[in-house]
Amino acid sequence: MCPDCGTEIKGENTSAVGDILECQECGTEVEVLSLSPLKYQILVEEK
Repeated sequence: MCPDCGTEIKGENTSAVGDILECQECGTEVEVLSLSPLKYQILVEEK
């Protein structure tokens, strides 16, 4: 689930730790931190 909008993220069921996934609804990019339990970290663009 997207931590921003709550939509299910495509690919979350087949992802691996370290994968970067993008929410199709809001565009938020998250990095998979853990699979069990499933945990994400929102990626923040550095300027």
